[in-house]
Amino acid sequence: MTAPLTDSVRHRLAEAGCVADPSDVYAGDGARFYDDLVGPDRSEIREVLAVARRSGPEVLDLAAGTGRLTVPLLRSGARVTALDLSADMLARLRDAVPPQAPCTFVVADMCAFDLERVFDLVVLGATSITLLGGADRRRLYAAVRRHLAPTGSVLLSVAGPVAVTRLRASADQEIAVETARGRKAYLQSQQVEAGGAARIVNWMPLPLPASPGPVRVLTTRLQLLDAATVSAELREAGFARPAAIPVRTNGAVPGEGMVLLHTRADDGGADVT
Repeated sequence: MTAPLTDSVRHRLAEAGCVADPSDVYAGDGARFYDDLVGPDRSEIREVLAVARRSGPEVLDLAAGTGRLTVPLLRSGARVTALDLSADMLARLRDAVPPQAPCTFVVADMCAFDLERVFDLVVLGATSITLLGGADRRRLYAAVRRHLAPTGSVLLSVAGPVAVTRLRASADQEIAVETARGRKAYLQSQQVEAGGAARIVNWMPLPLPASPGPVRVLTTRLQLLDAATVSAELREAGFARPAAIPVRTNGAVPGEGMVLLHTRADDGGADVT
């Protein structure tokens, strides 16, 4: 379902005499934009691969998208099952993966899937857990537990403390996105709502047209979650106390922008280290 528009985007469109043509950032043309937007970001890849090398070869990449983690995992020697709700995102991933690569593509809801097998490592990167509300996160945790091998573990990323503070403020900024046709300018507009529990994010191309008409606005709605909240939820869902792995992000002290939480099903043994 397409997320709503921010007040700032509505205002700018109204001033220009334009109307919004909202579209999900994870579907259709949005999948290409998302790939251009996040594809160059190398955050968390090094840390995810370090954990994957200590795990068995069978990896489930949830919310795999266009393969930001899937492709490096395959290159490291893992056998990857890439699962995503968006067939458009997985189609782009298929194009990026060599035909003989040990990769399986699954279009499914990461909160409700049954692959009838287990994995050595389940990964949920790019802070994609923020796509889910509380009830869906509980369903996600249950589905992950069902798919873990006896010695398997789960690795997921959340925003670090500095990033969380920044994300809790409504803000607009102009960004440049490198595309196949060259650099293109967008307004990235973030509006915090639900008492600070969630945020709407829009991307609108700039400049706006000189004459009235429709403008494609890509949208999403994300939850605001920190490491402490997700760690507590994992414990409640039957996982061991997660180990926090600081992630190196550009221009920030490791762990301030992003943290990886690494855990496994709680069998009464020692916590993950």
